[in-house]
Amino acid sequence: KIAQAGISGMGGAGFPSHIKLNTAASIKYLIINAAECEPYITADDLLIREQCAAILDGIKILDHILNPAFILIGIEENKPEAIKALKNATKAIDKIKVCVLPVIYPTGGEKQLIQVLTGKEVPSGTLPSALGIVMHNIGTCFAIADAVINDIPLIKRVVTVTGKSVAKPQNVWALLGTPVQFLLQQSGCHQGNKKHIIMGG
Repeated sequence: KIAQAGISGMGGAGFPSHIKLNTAASIKYLIINAAECEPYITADDLLIREQCAAILDGIKILDHILNPAFILIGIEENKPEAIKALKNATKAIDKIKVCVLPVIYPTGGEKQLIQVLTGKEVPSGTLPSALGIVMHNIGTCFAIADAVINDIPLIKRVVTVTGKSVAKPQNVWALLGTPVQFLLQQSGCHQGNKKHIIMGG
């Protein structure tokens, strides 16, 4: 179902999720990346606050597939409402630990977060699964739950639209294929002589 739904890593890398899950390796750590990948982006923060139950369903599905010894959720300390939501949702599940991290760029990167949480360094050219680690993003967990439970393929994602030219900075559910210009118009963007639109990093 995850493969058929077209789910790929929602943290930015876009790696097909079913390949990460189809590993023969014994997994010690399933790491859930709840740290935003870039400054200004708040998509994961809002998704956790508003869809924590669905995200937990996604984590449970990943747990069922991979059967890791430990599940670590890495989240930066500047997201107090999201931290509270995750701790409340997971307090009855012993194998899940919410790990609150200092805000240091680029903690949201896969290799960086693995090193912070486990002390292990992923060698260049090596997949984390070789070290018994699999990482998935918060948005990916939500998409997996939507696919497995609701039969909804990956057709949308949360997008942060922000910047000094934006009258209404906000997070929006955007269908894949939505023109950036449309999102800017909805957010009251008045570019004037500002010509740069930064997407992602």
